[in-house]
Amino acid sequence: MPSFKYKGYDSTGAKVDGEISGASLDEVERRVASQEITIISILPGRVGATSSGSTQNSPKPKSKGKSKITDNDVAGILRDLSIMAETGVPFVEALDAVSASARTPAIQAGLKHLRNEIISGKGLAGGMKASGLFPSLVCDMVKVAEDGGRLDRALASGATYMERSAALRKKVMNAMLYPCVLSVIAFLAVSVLVLFVLPKFETIFSKMGANVPVTTRLMLQSSEYVRSHPGMTLGIFVAGAIALKLILKSPTSRRALGFLIMRFPGIGDLLKKLALSRAFQSIATLLSSNVSLMAALEHGAKVSANSLINEALMKARSRVEHGVSLSESLAETKAFPSMLVQMVSVGERTGRLAPLMLTTASHMEEDVDNRLKALVSIVEPVMIVVMGSIVGLITVSIIMPIYSVVENIK
Repeated sequence: MPSFKYKGYDSTGAKVDGEISGASLDEVERRVASQEITIISILPGRVGATSSGSTQNSPKPKSKGKSKITDNDVAGILRDLSIMAETGVPFVEALDAVSASARTPAIQAGLKHLRNEIISGKGLAGGMKASGLFPSLVCDMVKVAEDGGRLDRALASGATYMERSAALRKKVMNAMLYPCVLSVIAFLAVSVLVLFVLPKFETIFSKMGANVPVTTRLMLQSSEYVRSHPGMTLGIFVAGAIALKLILKSPTSRRALGFLIMRFPGIGDLLKKLALSRAFQSIATLLSSNVSLMAALEHGAKVSANSLINEALMKARSRVEHGVSLSESLAETKAFPSMLVQMVSVGERTGRLAPLMLTTASHMEEDVDNRLKALVSIVEPVMIVVMGSIVGLITVSIIMPIYSVVENIK
């Protein structure tokens, strides 16, 4: 009777593996599942080693199309895998089911790579990291679950984190949409007026001998230069964009820019709370999955996407390594609100650090949402006034020379 090697998790979440004999693969699956084991993989005993060798170096899915994979896609994958793991579906079969309903070829390629990694004997967390589909935060949560936690809960926590991250990003994008649309419309309107409308009046002004104001003269000269040197103008814009991108790649420049933006009234506090919400949400999620505080703080610093918060969290991490409490370490940086530090202190004393940090992150996220709505309501009329002022300036620049001619005739 052939033998089969299996890997999985028992009812307590502990990782188990072994070898069992059976007439068929279906029979072996039933026997292993009857022991309340969540199956990850079952392989014929004599094929296991060769399978590892043949798939260990399986090509990593190409990054082409990776931009099409959204946080909601990853959250959906984790949610489906969590449900199947909870109901005892073998993990390889769960991957096949999720891959069959994948939205894009890039997701299918990543899941196929993950399947090959698992069959080759690699751990689930390592396979998820190698697939390129899942963020390192989720991989670390699964790693802890592999070492003695509940896999289904780790996957569900990862799905919840990704869903909340996607929701927060969507709120920010929606808030920025209207100002961006208005900016584009304003740019197009000014471009049409300066490049096509204003030049038609230049001939009229010269024939009438009008006294052209300085603003009108500057606009006419700018329009003439752009129309005479379109390639040069485009090159200047492209060079400026490349230079800006290179400058922003420098950590020093990013830190200086972040420092300036954080000093803007209203916007600075909003961006700080947004970064804090992201960071503490990830820290709380990792801590609730039994990931070490050191690793959680490092991940929180990375996902904050803010150089000042990143630096403050890394300083706090260094202090915690030297035996200082987390609340004291955060207070020493002077980069975190006193309310947040107080909540962390209460969490440390009561042993409920992760839940309290998650609650604090949720409150900050709600505050960010409300402030974004308020900011957009202020930006809308401001943008309209700015657009009207620019168009009005151009209109006045056209009317003033004509008015001067009329005055001379009188």
